[in-house]
Amino acid sequence: MKTTRPTINFRMNESVQKIFDSSSAPLSKDCNSTLCMYQFDIPSSSPNKATVTISSASAPLILDDVISATLSTYKSDQLNHAYITLGGVPSNVRHEQAIDYFYTLLDKLHAAGWKRYILPDEARIPGTQADKFDDPDMVLGTPVSTGPWKDPALKLKKEEWLSLPTFSSWYFNKDDVYVLLRVQRENSAGEEKTLGSYLFTLTFRTESEFYKGFVDDEAREKWTTLLPAELKRMAQERAQTEARLKKMGIAIDEDYQDPPIKALE
Repeated sequence: MKTTRPTINFRMNESVQKIFDSSSAPLSKDCNSTLCMYQFDIPSSSPNKATVTISSASAPLILDDVISATLSTYKSDQLNHAYITLGGVPSNVRHEQAIDYFYTLLDKLHAAGWKRYILPDEARIPGTQADKFDDPDMVLGTPVSTGPWKDPALKLKKEEWLSLPTFSSWYFNKDDVYVLLRVQRENSAGEEKTLGSYLFTLTFRTESEFYKGFVDDEAREKWTTLLPAELKRMAQERAQTEARLKKMGIAIDEDYQDPPIKALE
């Protein structure tokens, strides 16, 4: 007999009660004086994985193979952080299958309106320039998180995919929400170039939760006051890096613009 698939429906910055009212998956609650976490888990082997719908002002993002979710609030009843683990692909699977899954997931994000996000202090290098950088996580000798290798428009070949670090991340933005797609890969012993095991996760953060990470931990609650100066410093660092890259003949994506920060408007 077919069992009804558990569902979780949420929108960042909405009340937890709305999430409970519109979801069928059982969510356990764990709170302290400031933080509440609402959690769902199902075995990865279960054929009846959860469907999670992340709503927004435009198209929703629908994930139909979720095995765990942690939704968090901080000093309020409004959702500001969500961590989603996907069923992904089986263990010891051919790398090609994992690559196909990854790009199917990118297609879902793109169709729902999510766009590439580049950190404000990193150069706006398009994926078309990735072959000019041997290390996926370095630009001009400096570690980067959103470099050309992490342009979602870049179609990685298998050899390039396998050259990525064990943990690799891609950043996206839509409206005032930010998401980090992370892929963890463990190559199978003795068949490293053929098989591997993977973990695919998505971390959603509200604007305030995301940009609080740009200031010192002890000053997080003053982030709107401190962020403008930090963004100015980061913009100067980007400009200097991009100037050096242009002199080297490396193209810059001049059309890319940092998303507006509503709290600073």
